[in-house]
Order: sequence, then structure tokens, then C-alpha cells
Amino acid sequence: MAAAALGLGLLILAAPISTHAQAIQDSRCYLMNGGAVESFFISENTPVGSVIGTLSVNGDPSEDDGNISLKLQEKDAALGIAPGTKNLTLLRSLDREERLGPSNIYVNVRCDRRRTTDPSFIIPVSVRVWDVNDNAPVWVGSPYHVRLSELTAVGSRVLPALRATDADQLGPHATIHYSVMPGPNSEYFGFANELDSVLIVKQALDYETLSNFTVTLRAQDQGRPPLHNDTTLYVEVLDADDQNPKFTHDHYTALLPDDAVEGTILNTAPGPIAAVDQDVGINAPLYYTVTGDKREMVVVDRETGRVAAARQLLETSAPVTVVIRATQVDNADRYALATLAVSRRSGALSRRPVRFARRAFAARVPEHAPLGTALLTLHTEPPADRHSPPFQFYVSDRGFLDKFAINSAGEVLLRRPLDYETTPDYYYQVMVTDGIYNDTASINVTVLNVNEWEPRFKYPQYEFRVEAAEGAGGLLAVGRLDVFDGDAGDNVTLTLRGSDASMFYINDAGEMFMRQNALSMLNSSVLHVVATAIDSGSPPRQTSVPVIVHVGARLLARERARDGGVLMFAGALSLGALVLLALLAVALAYIYRNRRSKSSPSAAPNKSNFVVPEKPLPPASALDAASSGSLLSVSAGASTILANSTSSLDLRDPAATHSRNATVSRHSARVPKAKVAPAPPEAPSVALMSDHLQRAAGRSGVAWPSATIPARVKKLSWDDGDQASGEAEVNEATNPAVAEHMNLTVYF
Repeated sequence: MAAAALGLGLLILAAPISTHAQAIQDSRCYLMNGGAVESFFISENTPVGSVIGTLSVNGDPSEDDGNISLKLQEKDAALGIAPGTKNLTLLRSLDREERLGPSNIYVNVRCDRRRTTDPSFIIPVSVRVWDVNDNAPVWVGSPYHVRLSELTAVGSRVLPALRATDADQLGPHATIHYSVMPGPNSEYFGFANELDSVLIVKQALDYETLSNFTVTLRAQDQGRPPLHNDTTLYVEVLDADDQNPKFTHDHYTALLPDDAVEGTILNTAPGPIAAVDQDVGINAPLYYTVTGDKREMVVVDRETGRVAAARQLLETSAPVTVVIRATQVDNADRYALATLAVSRRSGALSRRPVRFARRAFAARVPEHAPLGTALLTLHTEPPADRHSPPFQFYVSDRGFLDKFAINSAGEVLLRRPLDYETTPDYYYQVMVTDGIYNDTASINVTVLNVNEWEPRFKYPQYEFRVEAAEGAGGLLAVGRLDVFDGDAGDNVTLTLRGSDASMFYINDAGEMFMRQNALSMLNSSVLHVVATAIDSGSPPRQTSVPVIVHVGARLLARERARDGGVLMFAGALSLGALVLLALLAVALAYIYRNRRSKSSPSAAPNKSNFVVPEKPLPPASALDAASSGSLLSVSAGASTILANSTSSLDLRDPAATHSRNATVSRHSARVPKAKVAPAPPEAPSVALMSDHLQRAAGRSGVAWPSATIPARVKKLSWDDGDQASGEAEVNEATNPAVAEHMNLTVYF
């Protein structure tokens, strides 16, 4: 009984534990990632009906044998759940700008565990919409109309209300670039900044040339691909008072009748005196007056311009020339001048009419011509300097007097300095009159450019640093030298000079480069050159500035390490070559001595008597003990090898070794052709030269005859590049050992 009670108690205690374990294992309706909210990101142009994502919820929502059910709590939501699935479907269009649909979606999904009475789970779902470039910029208030005076200054703002908007979300899709589309008359306007809608005048307007026109404006966003919108700007140019009046003719003539009285109206030719305002849109009214020294001779009607004879004109018999002035009523600064020549009939018939010798006069004048220079002479027929009374000259433009003058002889004189860069040429119409007759011609003064300015560097000194280890085309970028020339049309050429100039290259744009192969020649981290700018004027002018170039420490250390490795490799290679030469010399000496042994009297005459020495050969120093000569001075490391070789040169005083040379000659007569013959008699200082030394005469550590190289050596300098034309310092070779043997000269 007690045992049964104990078992029942244990069963009761175990029952909650088992239930709790079963609750923990039932993870249906939980999110797989352990979160509490599902989030999705989709584009605003996602089509309706598209699956935007799948819920990561545990359980099977299938309709037949599923263990969970899913449904939305909200009605008329923009999302839906496909039956029997976890897929979220888009039911309405989305729009980040919220014009065609919502910009974000928030819904709650209810998850129920089937076949249980457990409460439902609510899963919040957030759908964020990102922007796409689906809206083109729109011009506000387009098309545009503007009325501008022809006197509107260049740089003035055209239309303050000009702007465009973009409905996309702030960012690249809504950032607008403004531009004037190429086309007819597009050169008159432009935007001050492409990101700003301020439209300005870029070229002066002229009502008389172009009174109205249109231009096309574009607003474009920065989307990919970009969207744009164009509009039209209609421009009406308003006439301004920028033109002087103009007479129908520049010169008039009139004949005074014999029966003329005071107030007689003169008939003028080639027509009535009249002038009009050249500002067509304004067409201001004019009034007429007489000006000049002879203004009391006639009377001019202020309104009509008709001329009547005055009492002073009737009392003179000489021809008279008066100046008629037409002035705008609303602006006294706008006026025009014409001449009227009045004469009696008898005087007109007896006088020869004045004429210019040609229709056009031209002069070419350098811009540095001194003031008062006679540029040209306006030749007339009859000549002006022989006629009495003198001729009068008139010019069409008042600006003529700012630079030039015409004297009574018809000479055009320079009154103000000329400047080719400001005005390269001048053109005027000139009139000559003798009081009765007149004639016109043209004057063209061409200003010749003179090389007045030296090239100018932006800075008095340039200093650069080179850090990059690699460059395109073997060139390392150093920096840029800015140079300018005040003379129009001059081209500037840049060159580099100095001991380090060969290490650099400079192009016409002033970009300076360092040659990469020059790094191996550097002995300093600071290089100095002089940059010279020469212009193309005549005569050419030039300017120079110093340039300092610092080579980076890392770059210099890197190159030195590379050069050290190359030198070590070359040294090892040279040492190996010397060892090979020494071994070859020993072999040749051994063969030579064996040949001598065969030719001695004690040797057998046939080949079977060849005897191998029983003892090793003595050292080369012992074999050459009878010789008083010494080895040549050669480089360290190679001298020891050559000294132990019997094939080294035997050079000594000719007189002291004459007998030995004779002996050597006798022995050498029996040497085969493969050996080297003894030195010729004219060079007794060279007794014997081995074959391998002749072939390797150019290698380090190998001696060569003194007669082949002079005993003078040029003292080298780092400035050799600049001193090639000067006399180099020369030092005599005075080493006694060298002088004793062959005056060996070593070039460093």
C-alpha cells in the first residue's frame, strides 16, 4: 500500500514536468530567426500581385494537413497572404511620394495553432518602400517669356522665377541639373551654376540685329538612367538708345543763285538735308543746327533741316563749308554731323573738284610706335599741301580722335599709344572737302604685335617632392610649372638646365617628370635644376626660375638596395671570371713547360719518350726567379690570382732583359700555331702575353700594354654635363710602379 502511494506521488510530481517539456517543444507560430517583427524592403515600382516576401514562421500553413493557419487582422490592407502559404502578396501600388499609393505598409499577421486551444500569436509585419527615379523634373510656370533691353549687361540675371522641381525623394533622383540646349541663339544665355536655376546673359544683345528669339532650357535629374524635361524661353529684345542718328548723306552741296537775297532757301544735292534715329524701335525726333567756324553763313530750320542764306554768305565770294548737326530731342549726347558746301556758280565752274587718290588707305604700325609718328598720308588730287585754301578732313567716328589726328597736309598722326592685345586694327571712313566738292575713302590701321612681355612664372621658385616608385612610360610625376606670357599669340617653350637636368623631362604644358632610370645615378636626395621659359616672339624673351626636387627617402633607399644587389652580383661574376682565367693560365703554363721538356736534348725524339714529372712543379715564383720583372698593377682581389699564374705578363726594362728575350724567342719558335707568338722587336717591353689575356683585355683586373692608352686622365666631375665645352683639368700619372712597367691608366 505504501509502495502504491509512493508511486502515485511520483507520477503526480512528474506530470507538470512532462507538460512543461511538451510546451517548450511546440514552437509553432514562432519566427525562425528568434525575432518578434518581420521586415521587408521593396521598390516602389514593384508590380501589383508580386510576392514581396515569405514569413519565416515555424509551422505548416497548408490547407489539408497543415498545423498552423495564417491571416491578416487588417481589412483592405495593401498586402495579402496566399492561401495555404507563407507568401505575402502586394495588392495595391506603392509610391514613395505617396501620390499613387502608400509609401510604407504596417500589418499584423495572426497565427493560430491548429487542433489546440492555445491563444493566437500576432506577428507584426513592416514593409519599407525605397525610392526609384520614376519622376522627371517639372518646370514651374513654363513656358517662359522675358523682355530684355538691348543694353542689359553681360552677367545680368534673366528671370528670377525660373526653376524646376522633382517629385522623387530627396537625393540623386531629385537633384536637378540645368542647361541651355545647343541651337540657334543659345550663346546669349547660360546658367551661372548647373545646380542652380539662375539664368544669366552671356553675350550682349542687339535690337537692330535680333529683336526676338527663343532658346530651349533643360532640367535633368541625376538618376540612372536620368530623366529630363525641356521648356522654351521666349525672348523679346527691347530697343535702347544706343545708336546715333544718321544723315541720309554725309556730304551735301548747294549753289548760291546770283539773285539770292537774305533768307533764300538753298537747294541741296544729292537731296534734301535729313537724318533719322538709327534706334528703329525708339525713332526719337531730331532737331537741326549749324556748328563750326562758319555757322553764321547760313540759317537752318530746326524742325525740317532746310538751309537759308544769311547776310554774311551774300557778302563773300569764296566757297563756304558749314557743318550741319542733327541731335535727338530726348538725348543731346546722340547726334550726327554732315557737311554742306555752298559756292557761287562761277566759282564752281572754275575749280577742279577734289578727289582722293584711291578708295582705301592702309597702314601697318608696330604697337610700340612713338607718339607723333606719321602713319600714312591721305593723297588727294590736287594735292592737299599745294591747295589754297587748305582742305578739310572729316572722320565718321569720334573715336578716331582718341588715337589719331589728321593735319592739313592729309597726314594721319598717332596721338595715343597703341596696344595689339587691346585693339589689333582700326577702320574708319574719311571725307575730304575743298568747300565745294568732297570725296570719301576708308582708312585701315593694322597694329603689329611686338614682343613686349617676358614669360612670367607664377612663383619665383618651385620645390617638389617625388615619392612614387613607378610611373607611366618610365617617367615619375614631379609637378607642374605655371608660366604665362602677356603677348597675344606667343607660345612658350620650357627647357631645363643644370647638372641634374638630364634626369628630368618637361613637356609644353609645364608638367615635369623624373626619368625612372635616373634613380640609379642619384648621389643626393636633393636635385637642383633651372627652368627656362622662352617665348616665340621676335626677338624672343626668356625667364628662368630655380627648381628644387626632393627624392623621397624610401624611394632612394629602395633604389640603392637594388643597385647594391646588382653590384654584388656583378662583383661575384667578375671574381668567378678571374678565377677561371687564372686556372686557364695555369693550364697553359703547364702545357708550355711540357712542350719545352719534349724539345730539350735529353728528351727522346719519338712520342714514346714522353715522361711525366715525378715531382710537382715548383711555384710560379720559383720558375720566374731568374726574371727581374714584376707583375703589373691590377685591381685588388685579382692581383693575387695573377701573381700565382705562370701566364702573367713578364714586363721589364728592355735593356735588362735583352738576353732573356733572345732565349724566349728561340723557344717560342717551336711553339705550335695555337700559342701566342712572342712580342715583335719594336715592342720589347712586352716579352710574353698569354692568349686568354689578349681575349680578356677589357675586363677588370686584366693588364694591357701601356702603349695602347695615354698616361693622362681627365679629372671627372658631377658637373661634366655643363662643362663639356670648357677645358678639363688633367693630372699626370706619376705612380713609380706604373711608370716603371707600362704607365697603366685606370678610368673611374
